[in-house]
Amino acid sequence: MFSLVAAIPAILVAVIASVTLDVGLDRWFALKTRTIINSSLSIAEAYVYECSVYGIRTTISLAYVLDQGRSKLYNLDRNGFRDFLTQQAAGRSLGYAALVRSDGSTLMTAEIPVTFTVPEPFLDAIQTAADGNPVLIEPRIRNIVGAIIRLKDIPDAYLYTLRELDAEVIKARQIVRTNTDEYRDLEANRLTTQLAFALVYLGLTLIIVLSAIWTGITVADRLVRPIRQLIGAAGEVATGNLEVQVPVRASDGDVGSLGKTFNMMIRQLKTQRNQLLTAKDVIDERRRFSEAVLSGVTAGVIGVDPSGVITIVNRSAETMLSISARATVGQRLGVVLPHIGRVLEGGRNSGRPVHREQVTFYRAGAERTFNVQITVEENQAGAPEKSFVVTVDDITDLVQAQRSTAWADVARRIAHEIKNPLTPIQLSAERIKRRYGKVITEDREVFDQCTDTIIRQVGDIGRMVDEFSAFARMPKPDMKTLDLREPLREASFLVEVSRSDIAFERDFGDVPLNGTFDTRLMSQAFGNVIKNAAEAIDASEREGGEPGAILIRAARHGQDIVVEVLDNGKGLPRENRQRLLEPYMTTREKGTGLGLAIVKKIIEDHGGRLELQDAPPEFHGGRGAMIRITVPAAKTEATRGAVDATEKAEKVQDGV
Repeated sequence: MFSLVAAIPAILVAVIASVTLDVGLDRWFALKTRTIINSSLSIAEAYVYECSVYGIRTTISLAYVLDQGRSKLYNLDRNGFRDFLTQQAAGRSLGYAALVRSDGSTLMTAEIPVTFTVPEPFLDAIQTAADGNPVLIEPRIRNIVGAIIRLKDIPDAYLYTLRELDAEVIKARQIVRTNTDEYRDLEANRLTTQLAFALVYLGLTLIIVLSAIWTGITVADRLVRPIRQLIGAAGEVATGNLEVQVPVRASDGDVGSLGKTFNMMIRQLKTQRNQLLTAKDVIDERRRFSEAVLSGVTAGVIGVDPSGVITIVNRSAETMLSISARATVGQRLGVVLPHIGRVLEGGRNSGRPVHREQVTFYRAGAERTFNVQITVEENQAGAPEKSFVVTVDDITDLVQAQRSTAWADVARRIAHEIKNPLTPIQLSAERIKRRYGKVITEDREVFDQCTDTIIRQVGDIGRMVDEFSAFARMPKPDMKTLDLREPLREASFLVEVSRSDIAFERDFGDVPLNGTFDTRLMSQAFGNVIKNAAEAIDASEREGGEPGAILIRAARHGQDIVVEVLDNGKGLPRENRQRLLEPYMTTREKGTGLGLAIVKKIIEDHGGRLELQDAPPEFHGGRGAMIRITVPAAKTEATRGAVDATEKAEKVQDGV
């Protein structure tokens, strides 16, 4: 509104001024004025033209006289020819006359008094006059008019003449020409002049309009400033800034009351936000404490929401169950761990706050036994659904240790109770055979067979009792530093010489596998494993007469020595595979079930571990079994440095 009020009068003034200017300029450039100026210039130009024509005619007549009458005189008497030139030039009222060459040099000059400064002949004019036509030298800034013409009978000679004009006439001509040029420039720039004045008017109009706008904004700003401040404060609050306040003045009226209410609301929001941040800090501190506790406990802890989705997994659970927290969080427990999922469903259906079960399933290629406890979280009153905490403990080693201890005690009792009567039984059977063998004539073959059976079975029972005794009283290892390849070669050779039908292959490498071991016990352990591999080959049914094969390889991996015995026999059962390491568990008809149990105890006494796995696909298509034995290797200097660095890093991490 203010812009329109200011712009309309300014536009009217600009239009009237433009019309007035146009009318005034029309008077300046009227036909009469243009005619007067052009006539003045024409008069001056006509005078100059007439003088120039007269000069050219005079020069032509003089050149003709010089060519026709006095060419011979020029060649015979130069002084006489100069006098003749002087006479002819003076008679024609020339101010200056001379003969010049084509390069501008002077041949001869008429002896006429000169009252002005003679300009040098123009070379371009001389070159133009070479065709025989006269060339006019116009008076430009001086009152001199001249001409140049080539002489026909005198070789390389040009007549150069000058005549002085009235200086006032030339000056007036120059002034008229200058004024005429200025007038024509003004006439040509008429539109530019009009535009210049129009721009001045437009600038003035813009100044008036801008002043009106500024005045309107100032007035409007005073009216809407409180509302604008309130809008800006609301925008700051939207970005999270609760420190903003709306300035309130007594003259703001109702808008000021609105600002006071807004400021009070912001103070309340700030107080509530601080309370929420304090509560969040407390919750974060408790969460960090809970995470620290969960990461430090050896038991695996899994958080599950009411729908059975995993919400948290601690580090022990990742290691124990061979899962990744990043991949499992957000998945259903029954999908990731079906056995534990069934225990969760049992605990959910039981209605008890705590529910425990033992489950056995495969993890990391081995059968493990876990103690699973389901604990119901206490939710707030009125919450319809409850979350669960699943605690998992790997009790495989504990169960095996309990069974081994119980079997060791049983073995000691069996060895004590059975071995005592075995010797009298065997001696009595041998004595009966010696004493009554010659007396009995009837059924002698039956008699000998029965006594031999008694003696043989007593021997078998004795050997079994010896194995029981050896398992119950395993000797303490006599540790010495040695190359593990030696007991491996010895054990494999003893089995190989007795089994020529099996192809043995060894891969021990060229680097010594040093460590601290008991030679006798390690040879016994390797011998039992290789012997079991040979017996597994015997028990297998191979198609097409495929020969038996045993691969024994050993290598160092980091801080451990890994020994693997592979065979293409019947393999290991999928179910209850780990129980083969327990005493008296065997898959052979005549086995005692103590071989792998003794091997496991020897390896554990050396700080290692025993694993039962299937043969890899590259070995006879994955047929057969692979027994892996891992024992600690002797520490080299590089290994000690790496271990020390790792321990320091772990200490620093624990400190943080």
